[in-house]
Amino acid sequence: MITSIHSHRRLLLLIVSLAISIVTIIALFSLTTTLETYNILAEIRPVYLLFAIVMHFGAWIIWSSRLKLMSEFVGGEKDLKLLKVLKITLASYFAACITPSQFGGEPVRIYLLNKNGLTVGDGTAVVFGERALDVVVVTIGAAVSFLLFRTVLSQNSILCTIFTLIGACLCAGVAMIIYGLAKPEKGKKFIDFLFSKLKLKYRRLEEMKKKVSHELDNFYNALRRFQHEGKVTIGLALLFTLAFWLVEFAIPSLILLSLGADPIWMYSIAAQFILLIIVAVPTTPGSSGVAEVGLASLYSALVAAPLLGVFTVLWRLILYYANLVTGGLVSLKILGEMS
Repeated sequence: MITSIHSHRRLLLLIVSLAISIVTIIALFSLTTTLETYNILAEIRPVYLLFAIVMHFGAWIIWSSRLKLMSEFVGGEKDLKLLKVLKITLASYFAACITPSQFGGEPVRIYLLNKNGLTVGDGTAVVFGERALDVVVVTIGAAVSFLLFRTVLSQNSILCTIFTLIGACLCAGVAMIIYGLAKPEKGKKFIDFLFSKLKLKYRRLEEMKKKVSHELDNFYNALRRFQHEGKVTIGLALLFTLAFWLVEFAIPSLILLSLGADPIWMYSIAAQFILLIIVAVPTTPGSSGVAEVGLASLYSALVAAPLLGVFTVLWRLILYYANLVTGGLVSLKILGEMS
């Protein structure tokens, strides 16, 4: 009964995610398509698209290599095959594609790691370790990106001010992360202090406080274990994290090259960091609609209007639909093996 309910819920989320994404893409394509768009499509350079696809597949391998490294460190199978870890990664991608903020991937990875020899506690430590590394890299990258993007928006004083404030807040967040990593207990006390300043009259705020406190405890427990026993492991995992995000964020520039446009490497990577912060807000399943509109809005200041619709479609096909389809097929295979 419970399994049936979960299956129906996943199917509903998948349908909603696809519907929002497809409608948004059609709308963007209709609004930006001109005769010039068709001329661009006639001269598209497929070699760059092929390279972008290969890069995305490479990002899957990088993520899986990090997961394998950290899993073996906490006590998983020493002969845990990369192919097996890749299946876990892809299955978690599918869950992420149909859940708000893409948070559905973490429980799936913990569950499948448990099925492959790790305890639930160790699996949680690995996934929290992954999340911590991503937060550090993305927060630092986003802080720089918001400040860098002000030059693109220099003629719009309101947006420029907003991006400056967000960049400053993220810089403060980076400082807090560094402080929390250096002095975990004081970092937790600071979070408790912030909540104490809120009037916790609402039950939801009280529940949020408990949840944040619980997640911080998990985070610091995982952190202490890696700090004391695995400095080399965490160093290598950090390199994998940097490589993963740089590879993924280089893909839009390759798509632009395939369309005969300037790849704008630096600003394109900055736009991807900003977009990652935008889609982190829990709105639609898989951030469908939000991701497409966010991408088009950011790149509207960087590329010609006739390119936006085609660019958005290709970007979404490579970075979202590839994860959705491949992850879905792998998930079905895993379910078949477990039944």
